[in-house]
Amino acid sequence: MLKNERLVFDQTVEGLFVRGIGPKISPNLRQQLKQAGLDLDKRLLPAYPVEVWERCVGLAAKTLHPEKSEAEGFRLLGERHIEGYSETMLGRAIFGVLRLMNPKRRLSRVRQNFRAGNNYQEALITDLGPTEVDLWLNERGLLRHFKHGIVQGSARGAGDLNMRAVLRHFDDEGVTFRITWTETKP
Repeated sequence: MLKNERLVFDQTVEGLFVRGIGPKISPNLRQQLKQAGLDLDKRLLPAYPVEVWERCVGLAAKTLHPEKSEAEGFRLLGERHIEGYSETMLGRAIFGVLRLMNPKRRLSRVRQNFRAGNNYQEALITDLGPTEVDLWLNERGLLRHFKHGIVQGSARGAGDLNMRAVLRHFDDEGVTFRITWTETKP
């Protein structure tokens, strides 16, 4: 493992590939994942290089959502990942706390929450008003669409059925989502 290597932790891998889509993984996809660096027949490694993670998410997106674009397949897997991640020990703890917070407070913790799943995530929130923010993440490539699904799925998992995330901009450094929600009366 290199000092500055971008890594995705085992609980993230478990959230998607074991709990999120585990029953949907065909023997063929299982073999493809193994060839890509993720052997689901063995105990998960503590961490995987982000390149292995992206290849494996791409294989799953193509297999499980063949009729969708790559970007949409990644986004759908991001949403499914949150469902699976919320079933892990760490995910249950995180979502238990998030459900107690209002949307702005939850969003202020986005960097810490993403960092529970990898060692590289940076996040910047720009407050645009009482029910609107921009969220910038240093996520590149197709994984930006996976994060889009995570942001949307996390809102639902925390009980915000009216929160929306729209991909506003991306470049070689990262991606910006506009996140809006409706205020609820106490």
